[in-house]
Amino acid sequence: MATYELRNHEVFHIDPDSLKQEPGILVVRDDKTGAREVYPFYPEWWQQWQLWNVDIPKVSGMDNSALGMRVTQALKRYGFFKPYNLRHAWAVRTLEFGLPIELAAAQMGHSLSVHSRIYHRWIKRDHHQRVFDLLINRRDRPLPP
Repeated sequence: MATYELRNHEVFHIDPDSLKQEPGILVVRDDKTGAREVYPFYPEWWQQWQLWNVDIPKVSGMDNSALGMRVTQALKRYGFFKPYNLRHAWAVRTLEFGLPIELAAAQMGHSLSVHSRIYHRWIKRDHHQRVFDLLINRRDRPLPP
């Protein structure tokens, strides 16, 4: 969930075969907004956690809401944070990587307006500073006239 910004129920709707080749681009099937590809931000996590060896629990007869609730309750029971915090962190991380907001929105299964409305409030001054530093230190950046 941390690597791919998945909604809590989407862990049950992934194509595990899509993770077998580097860099581990994940295909989410049967998403509430249609199938989509999600890139790993950080790709090192795909390697570190061997995400190509994913084992999806077998579940049946549950809608997305019930599946999501089970994931949320399990994480809470083990003392973890809310699963949507991982999704929010991925959205902010993609900004820091320099991924255009249109691509981040598409990978999250959002329209651009929904993406902006939800995730802009998570962007703080230090995020702005990191992105500025990244952009200003690019060798191919525009130079002053």
